[in-house]
Amino acid sequence: MFLQPSSLAFAKRDPCLPGLRFLLDEAALARHLLATKVTRIDLRYKPGVSCAAGLRVVGGAGDVEWLCAKAFTAKRFEQIKQRTHWHTGRWRVKLSENHLVAFIPPQLDRKLKVLSKLLDPETGEEKLVKITGRSFAAPDLRIMRYKPNRRLVAQVTDHASGRKALLKVQQPAVFEAVEQGARVAMRLNGPKVLAADGKLGTIASEWLPGVSLCPIEGDADPSLFRLAGGCIAQHHQSSFDLRDLPRAAEIQSLHKVASDLSKILPDQSERLAQIEMRAKAALLMQAPQHGLTHGDLSADQIIANQGQVSVIDWDRAATGDQGSDIGSFLARLDMQLLVGLVPARAAADLKAAFLEGYRDHHALPVSYQAQHICHLVLLLTEPFRRQTAEWRGLTLTLMGHIEELLELVPALPADPALPHLAEALSVDVMGPLVKDQIRLSLTSPPKLYRHKPGKRAMIRYDCQAVDGEHHVLLSKMHSKGRDIRTPTLQTALRAAGLDGRSPAKTGVPRVVDVRNTADMWFMEHVPGTCLRDLQDEGQPEPFFRAGAALGHFHKNGVVPDRVWSRDQELEVLAGALAKAAKVHPAHQPRLKEMLRQAEDAMGALPSQQPTCIHRDFYPDQVIIDDDQIWLIDLDLAALGDPAIDVGNFLAHLAEYAIRRTGRSDAARPLETAFLNGYQSAGFDLPRRSVQTLKSISLMRHIYISQLFEDRQRTTEVLLKEPWLDSWKI
Repeated sequence: MFLQPSSLAFAKRDPCLPGLRFLLDEAALARHLLATKVTRIDLRYKPGVSCAAGLRVVGGAGDVEWLCAKAFTAKRFEQIKQRTHWHTGRWRVKLSENHLVAFIPPQLDRKLKVLSKLLDPETGEEKLVKITGRSFAAPDLRIMRYKPNRRLVAQVTDHASGRKALLKVQQPAVFEAVEQGARVAMRLNGPKVLAADGKLGTIASEWLPGVSLCPIEGDADPSLFRLAGGCIAQHHQSSFDLRDLPRAAEIQSLHKVASDLSKILPDQSERLAQIEMRAKAALLMQAPQHGLTHGDLSADQIIANQGQVSVIDWDRAATGDQGSDIGSFLARLDMQLLVGLVPARAAADLKAAFLEGYRDHHALPVSYQAQHICHLVLLLTEPFRRQTAEWRGLTLTLMGHIEELLELVPALPADPALPHLAEALSVDVMGPLVKDQIRLSLTSPPKLYRHKPGKRAMIRYDCQAVDGEHHVLLSKMHSKGRDIRTPTLQTALRAAGLDGRSPAKTGVPRVVDVRNTADMWFMEHVPGTCLRDLQDEGQPEPFFRAGAALGHFHKNGVVPDRVWSRDQELEVLAGALAKAAKVHPAHQPRLKEMLRQAEDAMGALPSQQPTCIHRDFYPDQVIIDDDQIWLIDLDLAALGDPAIDVGNFLAHLAEYAIRRTGRSDAARPLETAFLNGYQSAGFDLPRRSVQTLKSISLMRHIYISQLFEDRQRTTEVLLKEPWLDSWKI
């Protein structure tokens, strides 16, 4: 057998399917089937499970037979051999024991069951009359396309009268959409629907005479392409009640193609993930032009006859972004150019003529360029499925073409570690989501509230309820995937009394249930003033309240499902001081001594009953709203020593005082107010524990000070602070 290297390498990667190599070799298939030629129409691959293809088999006398060829695993092949109806009826399956491949005639198609009688010479004519609603004196059914278990398209000709009809057979499950598309075509001056049968999954319509505009089937005429553009623009202004195709479905299609191709070309998986992310971000940047869409538009779906054009095959008609039709049309021309079927100049002229024709009747949808890119992404698996010559090289060329086009279009912010960020920032994705699930309408585009590239992001959604009340939601996403722990904890904390309404007036934000595929969780945005913004005023009262709120938080009784120990706190310090030593090698001895002193001091602390701690508690995490106080950002919450929270808060006050005044003791009044508030909640801690953990937290700021330009001058002050040596606590 001869296979191109990329196909051979692909087949070798899946030893569970020994018939893959055989299935990819058309010459070997022809020899096995004693045919003069075998053409593979489509390839459907499930790694380690199966691979199926439609085959057009030409016999020695020019006769044509259609088959489904399917490769199985050894275990599955033994099972399918036991199917008695495959071996005892009129239509029989041919098995290749050496390759674990079955050749299944369409009469045994398990999804298109009507084919068993339609393609039977004894019953076919009678079934044809029933399906088409026409009687034939001398009918001839010529299969044009056959995709096993999915679809068959045939031309029916009555040789006595010359009349022709188009017959489509599809799974009954998709019949409704296909029938709807056929009736859309009829209303748009397309072929008349003769008959339709939902139980059989069949639709018959008049044959539309003419020639396809596909440029590889003859001389392409730019004037006809201009007519085609105008025809699509006019169709786009038509009104139909069709299924909705939301942005989320388009995004899912992009993901599926990138995922499927990553299994075929695993060495390109990272590059494909980048292409998917960038294409998605480009698409979501553009508002859709909603209306009638064809769903699979290309030049071969447009028929020219006597200077007029008609659009056929509306099987995927929907209400969606009309830029998709234009993008699909352009992407197919690009593919034909890359394959070498259309010269570059001709392709440019045809695209320009099509776009000009559209503009003659309607402004181009703003999304068409992004849709052009997305439809090129959707074509990425086609070279493999068709086993085009040098399909791997062609796929890589197409990927490069997509990357070039991506440089030319605007896009929403993208982050490879947060692949759903663009979706979360899209009005077209998030608007329907919040409206359908919680009956709120977005009043403005989502805003990127916080973003730590490669790690996490928070998005703000301004919404309005039916009664006009304003609501603000926040969503969080993390590079590690959906966070289940934090929303579960916040819900438990509110149930334990931290809902802002208890006598303590202390709370955490309410979690909002918005199911989504972007790995986000949602909560209400709490109103008020961030405690950070009150530091410069120097008023003790807000800090007293913050201390009391933390005391109530520590007393809540909720037990988180993870633990944070003092040893882990020291590990964080060790990491921060090691990084600081790399930045300031001259201070390495001093930093090592600091770590040793911290370890000694921590080891000497008395034991402490653990409780629910915030683990990142500082003024930014406190929101004050009149008599209510809110604690936010509980992503790190755990069961641990409450002195960790108290010490961390005091350290931040001291660090900010150093930035403002050069002296840590300038924060003393606010520190005192905070500690008094904490004690007022009935929660007290050993002073030594609080001071030790404050010092350890402040030590970490030696490294942190180097990450921000406005803090770099504090590094030397932090290194020289005497309390870091004396430990007078």
